Amino acid sequence: MSQGDVYRLLEELGGRATSKQIAAKAREKYPDRTLSQYVGNRLQKLQNKGCVKRDTDGCWVIIAKYR
Repeated sequence: MSQGDVYRLLEELGGRATSKQIAAKAREKYPDRTLSQYVGNRLQKLQNKGCVKRDTDGCWVIIAKYR
């Protein structure tokens, strides 16, 4: 569930954002959840699934659809 949430947050941010920007969006959108604390972990899992990649400038970029 939370991987999908992080993926959707990245989509809302235009498909390209830093971990910090995604965490800030998570705090804004889900203030009652601790999702913002686990953004980095969820991005790594999404990367392992081939959905996102980390660019050389440190931004995460969507490269494939999340199921």
